[in-house]
Amino acid sequence: TFAMVFAAREMTVNYQQLMAQLSDLGEAKGAAADDAIKNLKETHATSAGLKAFCTWMCLNIIDQCRQSLGGHGYSAYTGLSQAYSDFAVHCTWEGDNTILTLQCGRYLVATALEARKGQPLPANLAYLQGAVSKSGAVDTKPCVGTSATAVSALDTLKAAWSSVAANAIVSAVRDFEAGLAKGLSKDNAYEFSSASRLHAARMHTYTYLLHRFAAQVEQSPATLRPVLTLLAQLFGAHSAVQHSGEFLQSGFYTGAQVETLKTFVNDACAQVRKDAVPLTDAFGYTDYVVNSPLGRYDGDVYEKYFELVTSLNPQKPIPYFDSLIRPLLERTNESELGPELEFDQE
Repeated sequence: TFAMVFAAREMTVNYQQLMAQLSDLGEAKGAAADDAIKNLKETHATSAGLKAFCTWMCLNIIDQCRQSLGGHGYSAYTGLSQAYSDFAVHCTWEGDNTILTLQCGRYLVATALEARKGQPLPANLAYLQGAVSKSGAVDTKPCVGTSATAVSALDTLKAAWSSVAANAIVSAVRDFEAGLAKGLSKDNAYEFSSASRLHAARMHTYTYLLHRFAAQVEQSPATLRPVLTLLAQLFGAHSAVQHSGEFLQSGFYTGAQVETLKTFVNDACAQVRKDAVPLTDAFGYTDYVVNSPLGRYDGDVYEKYFELVTSLNPQKPIPYFDSLIRPLLERTNESELGPELEFDQE
């Protein structure tokens, strides 16, 4: 999705800046080294969460595309079955997704605990500043609007996801501290809070993606801003509807507001449909990369589909057609005798 593309661009810039910072650091110690280590931790945790979240989501999107095409989606000629099997490995190599998500969750818990002690929050967790009170409790400021425009506004969605992510992180912190209270070691306490850490990482990554999407929309050309704004709203609202229980639990949305958000998602899908083709083409994937006649750039789907099928299945003489199959096709009711087979002569 566009959210992933924009987040990837920012992560690339952050990585390059980190590498330059580490290169300039040399043998230096003190505040400069501490700042570099802090940035290293933040970059690792964010990229770990993004790798896991984005590969899981992409695999799910491929399967949704495959199912949306009905029987064609299961055909080997359309390429989607092969794309699914080829992509699935990304959820494991270069870091197993569950392990990476837990690493991100551990960072979130540790950072939240440091913030309680007065340490400044990193940029990707700045939303915690206004969402969590000094006591560590989530200070939710509910959505006050009731119209579709109010509940689906980009700033409202950013605040909504910030509230949900903050709630998930605070819950993970509580589980971690509960483990310590049971007498567990620090590492075992983190293990004790694994489920809540994983959930916190997922909610945080949703929030990070939406915030990065919104930031890129603000920097986009004026002619593209309306459709990109609608896409960002659709991403945030659709994801919120899928996880509506989180928003109800955090107290940001009411049940009626969630229903309004569902209505907005339906209307937004209808609006964005007219731009679906150019938005898809904007990714710049060639026909060779797409590897499917159903996704051709020129839209010449069925002729190319038929050409592919016929080229991979050239017509050849069918063995035994004249001696066995043709008599069956041309037989009449005048004779019930079938073709004479070799074993009849023995």
